[in-house]
Amino acid sequence: MILSDRRKRIDARRVPRGRSPHHVGPFRYGRGVMQPRFGETIIGREHPAGLLRAEVDRATASHGGVVLVTGEPGIGKTTLVTAVAEEARQRGALVLGAACWDSDSAPGYWPWVQVLRGLRRSPDDWALARDAAEPGLGVLLGEATGGPSDEDDGDQEAFALYDAVTTALVAVSQRRPVVVVLDDLHWADPASMRLLRFAAQHTWFERLLLIGTYRDAEVESGDHRLRPLLLPLTAKATTVTLTGLSRDEVGALMTRTAGREPDPGLLDEVHRRTGGNPFFVEQTARLWRADGLVTAIAPGVREAVRRRLAQLPAPVVEALTVAAVLGRDFHRQVLSACVPTPAAQVDRLLDRAVTARLVVARGGGRFAFAHDLVRETLYDGLPDDDRRVRHAAVVRAVDRSAALAERLIPADLARHAWLAGVDLDPSRAAELLVAAARDASRRLAMEEAAVHFRRAREVAADPTQRVKIMVELAQLLHHVGGRDEAEQLLADAATLALALDEPVVLARVALTVHRQRPTARRSADPEELLREAYRRLIGEPDVTGPLSTLVADLITATETLARRGNDDEALTFSLWARHDTTWGLGTAADRAALTAEIRDVARRTGDRETEMWATSLRWVALLELGDPGYHRELTAFVTAGRESDNARHRMGAAVDGGIIAAFRGDFTEADEFFSELADFGEWEHSDHAFMGHHLRWSRLLLQGRFDELDTLLDAPDMARHPHPELLRAITAAERGDDETAARLTAGIEAAGTTYSRAVSPLWVRLRAQAAVATRDPRRCAEVRQALEPHRGGWLAALFGCDISGPVDHWLGLVDAAQERWDDAVARLSSARDAADRMGSRPWSVIARAALADALTGRDRPGDGAAAAELRAATERDARTLGMAQAVTRLSSAVPAGAGATTAGQIHPPTAAPTTGQHPAEASSVGLTVARRLVEAYEFRRDGPVWQLTYAGVVAHLPDAKGLHDLRLLLSRPGVDVPAVELLDPAAGPELVAARRLGGDPVLDDEAKARYRRHLQRLDDEIDRAAARGDESKLAGLDAERAALLDQLRAAAGLAGRSRRLGDEAERARKTVTARIRDTLRRLDDRHPALAAHLRDTVSTGSTCRYLPPEPLPWGL
Repeated sequence: MILSDRRKRIDARRVPRGRSPHHVGPFRYGRGVMQPRFGETIIGREHPAGLLRAEVDRATASHGGVVLVTGEPGIGKTTLVTAVAEEARQRGALVLGAACWDSDSAPGYWPWVQVLRGLRRSPDDWALARDAAEPGLGVLLGEATGGPSDEDDGDQEAFALYDAVTTALVAVSQRRPVVVVLDDLHWADPASMRLLRFAAQHTWFERLLLIGTYRDAEVESGDHRLRPLLLPLTAKATTVTLTGLSRDEVGALMTRTAGREPDPGLLDEVHRRTGGNPFFVEQTARLWRADGLVTAIAPGVREAVRRRLAQLPAPVVEALTVAAVLGRDFHRQVLSACVPTPAAQVDRLLDRAVTARLVVARGGGRFAFAHDLVRETLYDGLPDDDRRVRHAAVVRAVDRSAALAERLIPADLARHAWLAGVDLDPSRAAELLVAAARDASRRLAMEEAAVHFRRAREVAADPTQRVKIMVELAQLLHHVGGRDEAEQLLADAATLALALDEPVVLARVALTVHRQRPTARRSADPEELLREAYRRLIGEPDVTGPLSTLVADLITATETLARRGNDDEALTFSLWARHDTTWGLGTAADRAALTAEIRDVARRTGDRETEMWATSLRWVALLELGDPGYHRELTAFVTAGRESDNARHRMGAAVDGGIIAAFRGDFTEADEFFSELADFGEWEHSDHAFMGHHLRWSRLLLQGRFDELDTLLDAPDMARHPHPELLRAITAAERGDDETAARLTAGIEAAGTTYSRAVSPLWVRLRAQAAVATRDPRRCAEVRQALEPHRGGWLAALFGCDISGPVDHWLGLVDAAQERWDDAVARLSSARDAADRMGSRPWSVIARAALADALTGRDRPGDGAAAAELRAATERDARTLGMAQAVTRLSSAVPAGAGATTAGQIHPPTAAPTTGQHPAEASSVGLTVARRLVEAYEFRRDGPVWQLTYAGVVAHLPDAKGLHDLRLLLSRPGVDVPAVELLDPAAGPELVAARRLGGDPVLDDEAKARYRRHLQRLDDEIDRAAARGDESKLAGLDAERAALLDQLRAAAGLAGRSRRLGDEAERARKTVTARIRDTLRRLDDRHPALAAHLRDTVSTGSTCRYLPPEPLPWGL
């Protein structure tokens, strides 16, 4: 009896429901009708649970369907369907469950036998089923014999069996909803799968819901026996694929399993190692609850992973084993080089591993293990000797190919070198470890760098190499605060170097020890070490000569030997040693030359790190020389640093960018730069952490923000500054507290404090301020003697972290304190010009304020008017810059007979006119000095920075194309400027006119119609191929369809609009409009008034126009 005939009998016995047999009721997705709620029992499966809940709702109210739940082992498939089965049972459905058996001895139709046995345990439902479907059910249960066994009869017998089971389920579904759960379909026999496919055809018409679970990674592999039977079923089913839990969900599952909440670091580790697999998470959490560890692999997890691996061919497992040695992430090129198999075969092996869900593709040829536990299981299964051999093989493979070296980061290569042990040349291992240490240092991962250096020291067999490693490690530790260990390392390195017959190596140790002497407390005697190095490398030293001569001679000797031997590494060390011992006033020219050569050597050797730092220190030297070219070097460093992935470069760019932003008067930008330093942990743990506080002190001092300066100087962290007394004295002098400044200066002198050459410019500044405060002729003479040789230069201390203004400024203040008015006016005029030339608006304000006071003090004919005009203009600039202290002094009346000490103002005493200059000349000089006024409306580009002035406010923005567009519009008020001209101002009128024309569409309507018809034919063929299960045909059709869609996308714009050939005008309109809008958004923060003005007066489109209510005298 076939199904349709039996359905007639069933319909006659149907329990009345008050609706037609095929009535479709409403879908219900709410939680309230199903208990227990999924969120209370299953973690992280809200969305899959919602999908299954919807299917149960539909089966209960209307009709059923087929749901396939897929995922890797342990992902929670059974847990999920068990929960939905319980909810369906509570809703009144008959739930019949079965599990397939992973055994060749399992009887045929085994899952369906379990289904029928479950049905038999419900007498009323079984009676209904038997009445509708016997005798077929008895055959399946072994209670009746089958018919003939030839092939044709066998097909008929199978059909009858399928029909009987389906009829039985349909019969019961007329009475109440039926949910059949078949777990682990990947282990089912083919006959059971055919029966499932048969029954699935009838679920849409009855309240019959079939739910199956299977491991898609196993079934989708090419040789799985059920693949041709199961995959076509997915086209008719709702597929729910389960993936790993999120980090928070892993935390919740660990808390529930272990009874306590994991800390964030441990949670990150578990999430990474397990990939969010719930089974792995639970096993790991139990292990953690028992012994507090999560690094071990739970036995259940290990066995689960091994079972998955056992299902793979041996070549795939071998490839995965090599990948496990490479690490959690690996590149296919590196794997191919380490697996003795052709590259094409490796790709196929990787495809198989991806299909098995053991690895995932990251793109760009990179892959990663889906779970660290898979990698660890493979790696732990290797004997120690085999591991070392495999790690050494990785290093050798990389050494044979420069291209492979780019695929592994230095830390990875260092790990392989370290774990290769005796199977790798110790010299090569040490080289790789040192390279990784340097890379970690650039990333500000100082602890990691120290680990690599220590390992390099341990593996290095060559004593010379070991000495160099010890010196470099000591320098790192000295930098990050490990002084005691650094001192011991240098002492050990000195002992080892003294035992070698390597004078150059001993010289390197001696110079390093000497360079770190100001802050170190080592057991090695630096002077004796220098003399011994001198003795071995050059000859017997002069015992009466100064130590600095020994140092200079040693540097010269090592430099000469390096040049002769073409040893760029040794040459770089010698040049840096010379640079670091050449600081202070009068050394800028030498340092500019040294940094230029260091950079040239770095470029020759491809040493990007050294090139960057040479550029950073070169701009400092050029600034000290008063060379405006400093800004070009600074911009190069900051731009490269901010674009770099290197944390140390980004930190350096933030430091240097902030210094010069403050130097140029863009204090907001300076604060933005300096605020980035909080993201770099080095500032918190380094001996140089004080530098961050010093940078802020220097920046606040320029604006005269003394309340904040007092807070900063009194902060506990400021105690780490090596020279707090210097900062307090300078701050007092700037505040105008002459008594305190003089007292602190005298205290420094009485204590016999000396300052390193890098700090000495700050000390010279304070001495100049003390001389002005006390008017002590001796002090004035000493300061003049110290500064006079360096006129035209600038004071820069702490490697450029502190810029204390032009030398001429301090000489001018000393001259004014001694009432040498002509000299004061001349030198302060030079200081003003120097500040303007270097683009330093704050120091220009400071110098002009002092110049106005000097003119007032000289009091020649015209000086008073010139001083008043200069003071008024300077006050406006000071207000613009937010230099409150300067504004207060400039706006106050100048008292007669008052002294002065501040950098920005002199209150001169009355004095008789100075002879030696004609009154008319004096008047002319004064007026020339005063008439340097800021334009009211300015839109100028100064190198990489734009100065924008409007409504009395000045802002600075980095260069951008939108600023060029706006400047062109401002230069032609009221004129319609084509967008294509703004896009390319250099284009001639003919080219602009041509570009404004449109073009023909890439595809006309007829061509589009042909494309659509072709797509429809392809879709029909794809459907037919899918129905036949013709995978090869399906793949070819999919590829053709994708290519066709790519062509259509290339011919269409947004929202499907046709692209036009040569439509330059439209492209220009969009580009220019976007550029101008972006610039105005940036102006909202920097200069809101100007942004509002431009929005009101600038229109954009195919043509753009600037039309203000009244013409403005823009300085462009």
